[in-house]
Amino acid sequence: MSGEPVVITGMGAVTPFGVGVGALWDGVVAGKDAIRPIERFDTAEYRVKVAGIVSESDVRGTDFPEDPSIATRDLALRFSARAIREAIESAGLTQSDITAADAAIVIATNFGPADACEELYAAAPYDSGADPETLRESLLDFATTYLGDLWGARGPRATLSLSCASGNAALGYATDLLRAGRAKLAIACGVDVISEYAWSGLLALRTMTTDKVRPFDKNRSGTIFGEGAAAMVLEPKPLAKARGAEPRVEIAGHHSNNNAFHLTAPDKDGASIVRAMMRALEDARVGPGEVDHVNAHATATKYNDAAETAAIKAVLGKRAAEIPVNGIKSMIGHLMGAASIVETLVAARTIETGIVPPTINYETPDPACDLNYVTHGAEKHNVRCALSNSSGLGGGNSVVVLRRLP
Repeated sequence: MSGEPVVITGMGAVTPFGVGVGALWDGVVAGKDAIRPIERFDTAEYRVKVAGIVSESDVRGTDFPEDPSIATRDLALRFSARAIREAIESAGLTQSDITAADAAIVIATNFGPADACEELYAAAPYDSGADPETLRESLLDFATTYLGDLWGARGPRATLSLSCASGNAALGYATDLLRAGRAKLAIACGVDVISEYAWSGLLALRTMTTDKVRPFDKNRSGTIFGEGAAAMVLEPKPLAKARGAEPRVEIAGHHSNNNAFHLTAPDKDGASIVRAMMRALEDARVGPGEVDHVNAHATATKYNDAAETAAIKAVLGKRAAEIPVNGIKSMIGHLMGAASIVETLVAARTIETGIVPPTINYETPDPACDLNYVTHGAEKHNVRCALSNSSGLGGGNSVVVLRRLP
């Protein structure tokens, strides 16, 4: 199916707003703040005590009819299984459809099965050692293998870990598999979970704030991390139409690269972000004048927001000052390996609905960040083409171009 448009036919999500794309969409359109105190572990000794946390009660045993044992397993497996099932159901797929298509499954994550890892580490000092099943579940690719087997995905499988750009990279890789004819159907998912191990490491990076997450605000002082998962079913448009599915939004193009500059800071002029955006547009055969919206990476760190603003202006020229730009991390936090795929899902819903969710907590303009940020509630716009930007620790960038279907 090389050369055929790749389309999204199904979406699923588990986020700090709750389970389901509906909960996510309602929350971001309303401009709600989903950051809350961490209760999963003792935060007394930690500088930041809040996160974008998913309530574990939202992911119940009844959510996994395919395999009820998932309800007692690692949270990352639960989140990804729930998001993937929603995406499969919304695409109108059966397990036999997935098996017959030799479907690909691509899961992106930073920390993988964090609960299983912590259990493994806790057991390590003792003579009895860890349970072998816990060791198996602690592997980074466990969810890819387990869920691929569960749904009968017999095509290519991959686990990607490109820090905060992982989710968009998974969408890009899945798109390439379909374009190359190596699969007729692909499931892409991004997932990460807040654990004490992850939290202590994230705090050591010194990118988190004790204030609100304030993208593009002059007084921004950092991000706050969160957790969740999002999944999408991707198909070549002709095959989706042939099985009676309704294509929703096209993944028109993508590109990933690396700053090769610094672990946490972007290159000051945003040159690598510029290249990622430009090459994603070239891949999509879309001109800068056709872009109607940017869902920005927008971590609310001092240098990232300024560099991303400069990059958007360099790529889109005069168009940059006209189109709506938003940053939804202000509401749910930075979901690590799930961040960019959640944001791309929201951008896809923006194309479908014409509603651009707001950036909350914005109070003081910054001369270094002077784009048309949506900061006073959701806005209606005719969005035909959108960019979803993501960047990550280690310098990775990944950009996805979405387009409305005719």
